[in-house]
Order: sequence, then structure tokens, then C-alpha cells
Amino acid sequence: MLPPMKRTLSLAFPLLLLLVALATGPVGAASLPCQPCGGIRLADPAELENTIGAIGSIAAGTLEPGSPLFVAWDLPLDGSADPSPAAELFGAGATPWMTLVFRTPAPLTQNLDALQAELGAAAKIAAAAPAGTYFQIAWRPTGVTAALDPAQYGFLLKRAAVVLTGASPEGKVATGPLPADPAFLSAFYAEEIAAYLEAVALAPAAPEQIAAAVARLDELDPGRPVVLDASAAPAEPGAVLVEAARNVTHGLALTLFAVPAATPPEPAPTSEPATTSEPATPPAAAVPPATITRTASPIVAPLVLLAREFAGDLSYDPTSTPTGAEAWVFVRGKDLGVRVIAATPPGATEVALQFPDAELRRPVRYSYFARKVGPPSGKLVGGGLEIRLADAAPVEILALDRPTAAERQGVEEKVTVAGDRGMTVEEVLRRLQAFEDAQNRRIDHYQAVNTTSLRFPAAGTQTIEATLEGPYFVERGVPPDWVWRSLFLNGVRWRSKSIPEIPLIQPEKAATMPGEITFDKKYRYALRGSDTIDGRAAWVVDFEPVGAAVASEGRLYKGTVWVDKQLSSRLKTRAVQLGLVGEVLSNEETLLYTPIDADGAPAPWAAGSFILPLKVLAQQILSVVNVATIVERDTRLTEVKINADGFAEARTAANASDATIVRDTAEGLRYMVKDDKGERVVKEGFDHDKLFLAGGLFYDDSFDYPLPLAGINYFSLDFKGTKQQVNVFFGGLLLVANVAQPRLFGTKFDFGADAFGLAISGSDQLFRDNREVPAEEVKSRPASFTLNLGHPIGNFFKWGVRYGLVSTTYGRVDTADPNFRVPSNNIAQRIELSGRYARSGYRLDLGGSYHRRSKWEAWGLPGNPDFDPDKKDYLRWDVSLAKTWNLPKFTRLSAQLNYLSGSDLDRFSKYEFGFFGATRVHGYQSNRVRATEVSAAHVTYGFAFGDLFRLDLEGDAAWATDKDTGLKNELLAGAGIAGTFIGPWKTVVNMDVGVPVAGPDDGVVLYIVFLKLFK
Repeated sequence: MLPPMKRTLSLAFPLLLLLVALATGPVGAASLPCQPCGGIRLADPAELENTIGAIGSIAAGTLEPGSPLFVAWDLPLDGSADPSPAAELFGAGATPWMTLVFRTPAPLTQNLDALQAELGAAAKIAAAAPAGTYFQIAWRPTGVTAALDPAQYGFLLKRAAVVLTGASPEGKVATGPLPADPAFLSAFYAEEIAAYLEAVALAPAAPEQIAAAVARLDELDPGRPVVLDASAAPAEPGAVLVEAARNVTHGLALTLFAVPAATPPEPAPTSEPATTSEPATPPAAAVPPATITRTASPIVAPLVLLAREFAGDLSYDPTSTPTGAEAWVFVRGKDLGVRVIAATPPGATEVALQFPDAELRRPVRYSYFARKVGPPSGKLVGGGLEIRLADAAPVEILALDRPTAAERQGVEEKVTVAGDRGMTVEEVLRRLQAFEDAQNRRIDHYQAVNTTSLRFPAAGTQTIEATLEGPYFVERGVPPDWVWRSLFLNGVRWRSKSIPEIPLIQPEKAATMPGEITFDKKYRYALRGSDTIDGRAAWVVDFEPVGAAVASEGRLYKGTVWVDKQLSSRLKTRAVQLGLVGEVLSNEETLLYTPIDADGAPAPWAAGSFILPLKVLAQQILSVVNVATIVERDTRLTEVKINADGFAEARTAANASDATIVRDTAEGLRYMVKDDKGERVVKEGFDHDKLFLAGGLFYDDSFDYPLPLAGINYFSLDFKGTKQQVNVFFGGLLLVANVAQPRLFGTKFDFGADAFGLAISGSDQLFRDNREVPAEEVKSRPASFTLNLGHPIGNFFKWGVRYGLVSTTYGRVDTADPNFRVPSNNIAQRIELSGRYARSGYRLDLGGSYHRRSKWEAWGLPGNPDFDPDKKDYLRWDVSLAKTWNLPKFTRLSAQLNYLSGSDLDRFSKYEFGFFGATRVHGYQSNRVRATEVSAAHVTYGFAFGDLFRLDLEGDAAWATDKDTGLKNELLAGAGIAGTFIGPWKTVVNMDVGVPVAGPDDGVVLYIVFLKLFK
């Protein structure tokens, strides 16, 4: 008896050789549930019935449904194909190999209607096919004999694979027979098709060509099964077994054999099991020839035997090949048993096979045709096993076992072949595309209520909000329409039935969206990893356009999509649009997906649910008269009805009404207006010019009387077709004018000018040591002119530089001390640098400015310590951070923090806290309390009373420091109420009233304005 260690090594050595064989066998075999694999290709689909009957009769229930006996046939995609034989084949014990024949001519992108029709037919075939069916994509354009175009065919294969996988998630995709040309295969794989198929088929060619093609495929797509489609069926039926086995050694995992026509009835195979020393478990009983009533190819019987005995995790094992005949040995991973295919020498009546492994035992002999043969005999010869076969057939099939662990007296050898690997981004994309294609084919149309809120964060914590609501119609092949049924301004309903047209400032849509299958590779994708979204495990895929695509097309997207690991649906998408033109500097959208049923009710995350983006959050940064204007968009779809009755009637009724309707076109939203016949048509562009009437008043103690506001405001996004933006307000006492070019010379620079003038002077008071000082009060009247230049950096930041001239005229008041000297009238030059960052509701503003007065002589009472000639020029800088939280039912909470400071500041250059100041405190009048350093906080809580009135509760707190006036981190606080309602004659009324609650000021500040849209 061998020592334990030596005995263990002697047993392990042959198993080690088998492990090497399993690990280094031909690529592709492990991906199919058999080795070798064989199948039949029927030239005439009419022979399917005969073939199905033959398989069922020969197998006699010994093949599980969907066993690896592949049966291939062509199916046209003109609507005439009958997919039902696939289910019969599956039930009989075969795997359907359905060759879908596409006839759409090239170029495919110019024949998309024909392609879509064929894809629809393919989806119906796939949906009716049993799980595990192979779908082969064959492209045979009508009347075309030219060589296959790899780019065109790659596009077709990917597009078809998505459709088929969506319709049949467990279906598998194979190429049509490709030329065995390494150059063609390289060009084909350059189309990034690897993740869209499960098998590559090669057309028959010379052995050296097949070898070269398989070698190239091994480089391009390691492990992908390679199929020979189709080899001519040999005269000797058993030769299909030899050819299938031999092809495995050449890297071909599956061989399909072409059968041109029906043949005489097929005899049934028999199996004659025998063992050398112990009885073996006999195979299924043979079926008498008399039970076969249908005509089928004679190769069906050996292929049935191949599918039954060579199914499972088998691998080619060259280390166990016997001598005495040309043979191929395949080892089974679970128990290391072997299956043998041997081609006996011509004319031999007895064959002796010499196996190098003495542990092989229990040989079983199978026959692929009806006969009675003697059992195999075996004996140990020279350290190996000799098997003798009498009455040898042209092809012999054997099965042999190895000892179990118990028989080795507890010495157990375990062989594990690890095949686990990570998901690739291409596979994630294919599954995502398949899910969305399948869902899109389930949805003919749906109707919903679209509620979109547009929020414009203004100064401080103020936000202007416009909400549009109404029916939303989505129909396959037709751009969506949105009916504006209601308009809410700051939560207050617009009382008129007609909703005015507003300028639609928005980016054009990208011509190519992320995830689309196109000929040109506009996006690159990367699988970042995994994440969890609302409890759902997700793949995280980043995407960005390639540089050449942005340069040539623009308007593409960069972002991330979260793909559900279980369903392959989207959970969330966040994307930033690149290559923008016009006024839009930045556009970021976040889409959140929700599962619902056909009635819009919540549904589980399941394949039968509809998973739609019911919530979209977006932020745009617009260049409007040189200001980086932020627009926050919140879109929600409710009351969704999918494929419901009455859709067409509801859409027709909406078009016939007088409601404002917009269509979601490739250029963005466009108004739908009625033509002379009363039919809705897309309006080219929109009205860029708007004229408003503005009236109201402003009051605080810095003016002798309430300042009336009455005038007109003209606004244009495209003044007289020049692409320039113009805004002018003139109210007699007040002039505000802005002009800007948002795309200077076609670049991202914006350039413009501002002008401001006030016809009356305001009181400039002084507060010192907790009391007002009337003796030092003056009058002042400002005017300014500014040039502006700006440019975005990235997608969320814009910097700007401004050069301005500020004219200030000072005057004496009656209460002033006779010795008080009024400051010099002057024109100050100002250079300012600023930056704004905005994202996810946060806004960060940075600013710094240098000022130099043209004239600055001594002012104030004699010996005034605040005057210093060096303060002729001074610096100011500030930073602010703001955030808004939008809550349901038009409720909103906003907060802001500020810090302001400077250098060489005096009374007339310090920060003040009035209505128009750099940091406002409600109730504090203009030009009274000043500080050289300020830290401030502001908060606003707003809500609507029904839809009639909006109320905002506002609070401000500022900690002010100023050595000259005795402020040392002094708290200045104020409270205010702002409101909005719709007044008579379609006017929008805004009011704001504030009072101080802490600090030296008292009184009240009131602002009310009426706005009427004329045009």
C-alpha cells in the first residue's frame, strides 16, 4: 500500500491534468450547455413539422425541453412568419435557432421606417418564443449582392439585439454567418458590438481561413462561442458527431449542419451499455423504428444522442485521448466522467482503444442507429485502460466514470472552475436599452397632468415663481403636447382663461441622446460601480461625449445614469448639456423614475410595471442683460393614464379649444397656434418683445414724501433681430436701461451696458453713538453707466468684470450745521470682479471692486476724522451663500448668509442697510446706518392662502461694525411681510412692508407695485 502522501499525489496528478484541460480548453465551449454542440439548419421551414416529430420520437422523453439540440430556420420579417414551431421544438427537447432575415436596404438611417417595421415584427416573434431561444440576425437587403458592410451590420445587430432582449429577456442573440476574414471581424467589432451578442457565426470556409478567423475572435472577444453555419450534412449520419468534435479543437463551439430536403424515415438509435466489472445504469430504451411516422433527416438521431450525452459542463480533454482510432475525449466538470467520440478505421470490425488513465472504468457504449452490439470489454494494460469494441460502427460513442471520493477511502479531490466576472458597462447598456425598448413598445400613448414650476431666485432670499399646469399628451411617433390650463404666480392663480405667451428661453435638444445606438460613436461610457437609490441596488454608469462629437454637433450631454440591477430600468439620470448656444449658459437635468400601473397608481418594481420619469428637476443659468440668471425647473407628472380610451378625443378637444398649447420639439418648446383653417400648427419662434405698464410707490424716511413709481417697461430678447437683449424702464423720475449681447462674436462671452438715473435726491442721514445726527445730513442723487463682460467656467460658474462711472451729486439740507461742508460732486470709476456658482438650489456669490473718485475734498464738520485724502479710492468685497427649499403647495423656505467688508471706506462708501442696500434689513431706511464690516443672515418662509394670496414672512439680522459711528458687532434686525395677488385688469400686485425690531433705526419701509402686461 502506498504511503498516504504518495497515494494522495498519485490520485491528484491525473485530476490536475484535467483541471488544466478545463482551464485551457478552446474558448467559447464553456458558454454553451454542451460540448461538442450540434444542430440542424433546415433549408425549407416546411420541414419543421417532420423534424419536431422525429426529435420527439427518437428522444422519447429523454431530452429536457430546450436541450442543446439546435434547430435553425429562416423567418421573414414581413409579418408572415409563424413563430409557433419554436415552442413545439422546445417542448420536444431542442433549442430553437431562429434566423430573423432583415431586408431593409442600406443606408439604414435613411430607411428607418422600414427598419422599424422589421424590428416590430422581430419583437413579436421574440415575445412568442420560449426562454433560451437563439435569435440570429441575418441581413439580406433585397436585390443587394455586395459584401456585408461591417458598420451597417453592426448598427443593425445592436438595434435588433436591444429589441429582442427587451421582448425576450432570456433570449440570446447571434450574428448571421460572417465571412471568415480577420479584417472584416476587426472592423465589425470596432462597432462595439461585443456586449450585444451571445454567439458569433462564421460561414464555411477553408480550414486555414476558419483558423485565422477564430484566432482573431479570440483576441477581439475572448470566450465568445463561435458557430459554423452551416456545414453540409455528411452522407454517413454518424459523421456529424466526428465533425462536431473535430470542430471543437478548431475553436468552434457549435456546428450547424445544412439539410437541403427531407429524407426517408429515420431508424431509432439503441444503446448497449456494458461494464468491465460492474453493471452500469442503462440509458433510455431505444424506440422501435415502426413508431417513427414522419420523414426527417437521418442526422437527427445522432444529434439527439449528442444533445443527451454531451450536455452539461463538458470540456475537451486532449490529455485523455486514446490510441487505436481518431478520437476526442470530453470531461465533465461535476464528476470528471468522460464522453468519447471515436471515428473507427475504415473497414475495421473490432476496435481497441487504449486510454492513458487507469482510473477510467464502467464503459458504456451508445449507438446512434438501431442495432444490437456486444458490450465493450475492458482491461488494464501497461498502466492504462484498454477498451475493445466488437462489430464496430463508423463512429463509436462511449461513456466512462472515475472512482468516487468514498471509493478512494476518504481522499477527496475537488475541482472548481471559477467563471464569475464583473458586469461590463456594455452589458449594462444593452440591458438598459432592451428594457426601455420593450417598455416603449408597450406604450402606445399616455395622458398626464404636467405641473411645471419655474423659479427665479432674485436678490437675497426672494424668489419669483411661475407654475404652469395642464394636460400632457404623449404618443408614439408624435411630439408631446402640453396644454396650459392654469398659471400660478408665486402660488396665486392667474384669473384669466387665456394664459399669455411668455418667452421660451431654453436650449435645443441634443440630436443624439446618451444610450442611443448610432453609427457614429458620440458618447463614451464607464461603469463607476454600484450604489443604492431608494433601497434599490443600481449600477452607476457615467457618460460623456467624445471631443470630436462636441466640436461637430454640440448640445450633447455629460452625466450619470443609475440602472436597476434587477430590472435594468433607470432609477435616476443626471446630465449636464454641453455645447450650448444663445442665452443658455448651463442646463442640468435630474430625472427620477417611478413604477406605476396603467392607471397611474403606484406599482412594484417589476417587469410588468411602467417605469417613467414622473419627476424632473432642472437648473438653467441664463445670460439675461449680462446677469447670470438662475432658473430652477420642477416638473411632475400626475394622473397618468397609459393606453387609456379617449386619448385621441381628449387631444382633439384640446387642440380645438382656445387654450395655450406648447409642443416639445427638437428645438425645445414651441407654441402651437391655429392657422386660417383652425388647425394647430407649430409657431416658428416666439415673441421676443414684451411691454409692461408698471406703477406703485416706495416710501422710507430718506425721502420727503412717498416716491411714486409709474412708467413702462420694455423687454426684448432679440431686439430688431440683432440677437441683442434690451430692457428699459422709464417712470419719469427713474430710468433703468440695459443692453447686452449674450454671445459676443459667436463666443461664450457676453457684453453689454447698464444705465441708471434718478431725478430726485434722497436724504443721506447719519447715525452715530446710538443717535441720529441731523446736523450732518446731506442730499444725494446718483446716476451711473457701466460696461459689462462675462464668461462661464464649466457648467455652474460664471465670472464677470464690470467697468463703470458713477456720478453722485450732493446737496445741503436745512437741518445741517452751517459749518458742515458738503462732499464734492464727483464721478467715480469702478472696476468690479464677480463670480456666481449655482447648483442644487445653492447659490454662492463672490465680488470685489475698486473705486476711485474724480474729486474728493474735505467734507463734514471741521476736523472730521472720517475724511482722509487716501480714501479717494477704496476697495469693497463681499461673499454670500443662499439656499432655497421648495416644499409642497407653494410653500418655500429660503436662507442666506453674507459677509461684507472693505478697505479705506468712509461714510459715503460704507455698506448701508436700506431697501436698495448691499445687505438689506427690513424696516431700515436707506442711507442712514452704515458699517465697514457686516455679517448677516436672512430667512424667508412663504406660503399661499389657497390660490388667492401669497404671504412671505421675512426676517433679517446683521451684525455691524463701524469704528467711526460706534458700532461694534451691533445687532441690526428687522421683520417684514411680502405678498402677491392678482389685481383688477389682469394686474400682478406685489407688496413689501418692513419694520426694525433691533438696533438704532425705527419707522417703516413700504414698497408696492402693480404690473400689467400689454404685449
